[in-house]
Amino acid sequence: MNEDDVGLTAEDVDAGSYEHYVDAELYDYEYRRRRDDVRFYRAQADEFLGDSGNVLEIACGSGRITTALLRAGHTVVGLDISQQMLSRAAARIAKLGRASRKRGMLLRADMRRFALGRKFPLIVMAFNSFEHLYTRTEVEVFLDNVRAHLEPGGRFIFDLQNPDLRWLCRSPHRRWAKTKFKHPTSKEPYIYTTNHDYDPISQIVVIRLYYQRCADIGMPGAPEQVVKLSQRKFFPAELEALLSANGFRVDTRYGDFEGDPLQADSENQVLVCSATR
Repeated sequence: MNEDDVGLTAEDVDAGSYEHYVDAELYDYEYRRRRDDVRFYRAQADEFLGDSGNVLEIACGSGRITTALLRAGHTVVGLDISQQMLSRAAARIAKLGRASRKRGMLLRADMRRFALGRKFPLIVMAFNSFEHLYTRTEVEVFLDNVRAHLEPGGRFIFDLQNPDLRWLCRSPHRRWAKTKFKHPTSKEPYIYTTNHDYDPISQIVVIRLYYQRCADIGMPGAPEQVVKLSQRKFFPAELEALLSANGFRVDTRYGDFEGDPLQADSENQVLVCSATR
């Protein structure tokens, strides 16, 4: 077995890299209350760039961070591999004022392999997107690419989850997080549940998100949509070592978006990094 082998099937991991991002409207509905990271990245951009500056946002998704940075006066290149996410981001940007719209550019590209031919004083990657780098090789290629696009003295800022072993070791045979909601498109009531499989060797978890109409619950053979989300978990010391080995220094590390220090029970790891070579 080499470093690129994983305990879960390659099909599971691949499906989990994109299925969660196909329904952009449902995605935005599920994360509609997530605002702390938006405020954090805007504050970081203002601190490092002043009133205006150039930002590369990797894995920009549906544009939550992108539009906030554009409103703040920054020029943003947003990069993502999902056309559905980019279309949603474009719709968000289209609602901004003319000056803000002109400062935004969206590109479809794989975050593991892109070449823009320019450098940026600030590169950001939000909402656990780093966890879509599933092997050490992918991490190394990605960080090398980030460094190639970072201006001297620039910053690379990103966040990801702080692994919770109790959650990772939950039974994959039970359903968790049962939630009733109204689907944003059909307006029908649905039930949402999850479970997951975790491979401690590859440190990859494949989460299954189950969606079923309330009207279908209890009916034999009733349809249920299953969406996969795969994430690689990075432990704090491991992550710092990977960054150091690939030419980055961790300048600041937080445990949340309020600036609190990273602790054992922190949900997030939020890192501000500089290139060392």
